[in-house]
Amino acid sequence: MLREDLAQRSDGSDAEPAALAVFGHITDSHIIDATNPGRMSFLWQYFDFDDGYPTSGRFRPQDTLTLHVLDATIRAFNALERGPVSGRGVDALVLTGDITNSFMISEVEAAASILKGGDGNSNPVGRYEGIQDHGRAPSRLRKNIWHPEAEEGDTPPDLWKEQHGYPTVPGLLDAASRTIDAPGSAFPWYVGFGNHDEAGRFDGSELSSREELTDRIRTGPRLPLELPDGMDTSEFWKKAEGGETDQERLLAATPSRTVTSSKRRTVFDQAKFRSELARDHQSTGTPAATDSLYYTFDVSPDLRGIMLNTTSPDGGGRAVLDQDQTSWLVEQLTSVSSRYVDDDGDIITADIEDKLVALFSHHPLRAFDEESSTEDDRGEPMAREELLTLLTRFPNVVLWMNGHEHRHKVVPHPGRDDSSGFWEITTASLIDFPQQSRVVELVDNRDGSLSIIATLVDHSFAADVRRDGSHTPQSLAALSLELAANRPGLEAERVMGSSRDQNVELLVTAPF
Repeated sequence: MLREDLAQRSDGSDAEPAALAVFGHITDSHIIDATNPGRMSFLWQYFDFDDGYPTSGRFRPQDTLTLHVLDATIRAFNALERGPVSGRGVDALVLTGDITNSFMISEVEAAASILKGGDGNSNPVGRYEGIQDHGRAPSRLRKNIWHPEAEEGDTPPDLWKEQHGYPTVPGLLDAASRTIDAPGSAFPWYVGFGNHDEAGRFDGSELSSREELTDRIRTGPRLPLELPDGMDTSEFWKKAEGGETDQERLLAATPSRTVTSSKRRTVFDQAKFRSELARDHQSTGTPAATDSLYYTFDVSPDLRGIMLNTTSPDGGGRAVLDQDQTSWLVEQLTSVSSRYVDDDGDIITADIEDKLVALFSHHPLRAFDEESSTEDDRGEPMAREELLTLLTRFPNVVLWMNGHEHRHKVVPHPGRDDSSGFWEITTASLIDFPQQSRVVELVDNRDGSLSIIATLVDHSFAADVRRDGSHTPQSLAALSLELAANRPGLEAERVMGSSRDQNVELLVTAPF
């Protein structure tokens, strides 16, 4: 769909359009170790399922297959090779956060192996030991979890199968636990930081009692199955506040299964994330601090990428851009802008080589607070309108790519004066339906306008699904999509967006 919200196409130019950059956008892969007992998946059984099964970090039927989906997505871009409209080769892949799900070492190392190529497995013990097998579990939990293997004896099928038609898939859990031999990305790749990558442990902050208990469970040999008799969720967490001795007593009273422990389920810090995934040798701008996780890079000679770290340091879901990073952002924008508007509204010109700019972050603009606050320890963060005002001061900012919301959304942001503004493109996640990415082409139409052509990329096809036990990494990725697409309670129209949010050509005035 052609969208002319910010600019209109000219009918008077016969010049051949020129492709300036092509990149893939991938977001919210949520690589999971589905056997991690620290996910506290047993709490799933206490949810309200009247309206179908919610999207939840506690359980998804496709939890074991997140690494397969990322691998299939990388393979899809490798096979694509070029922008489907312009024909220009793909310059880079950009991943905008929530690479991992539970900020564990096993998850970040597995994600890195898929991007770099080689052996990848987010399951650190190499076999499935969790709530989707037919091991011991209370009936309330068992009936609300999809079990891919066939039931034994007179055990009734779970509600996913009985009421919603989910299949029996022999050998799935074993196949999903095997190591993937990944080809890796054929293109340079750049990674951002998301709130599921942020453990909320910064500047030596003390762990909360909840974090201490979760850490003890995640690396230990207990898989909790239900709350202690007569205890509700709030009382469970209250009991955890008493310290190590009380926590051990609480765990002893919690019905559990014995599983294999692993130190690879330890929480990583930003330095570990950076060492596994950052691309310092390709960065054109040095972040303000070693582990700041914001930086600049050239998508192509004509397009400067600016990766922002919009995660809140407390690990929460709100978007944060503190004053240090804001100052750094202004410096980066100024360095590639021969003409812009300063804080006072005056037009500034400079003898500088212009570059078009695309911003990348995990959060969209609407995830920022409406008013600035001082809750963030890194300095008063930008409010939503303040950030929008700042960005529209620079006419060469034409695009902002992000994720976080697990849905497709395209929003125009009008500029000021002679600038038409910029487009904000939010892409859906790889863990929930529709499990799509985008290939984005930036084209100079040679008529005073630019086209941003965004095309959705599927990682698999229905024909790839296998249910007979002959599983491959590709068939498992396809099965993940099938499982996600059939989740009871799914609001498909909301996550897919309208035709205005999917395959689009977005016009913007060329700033120079």
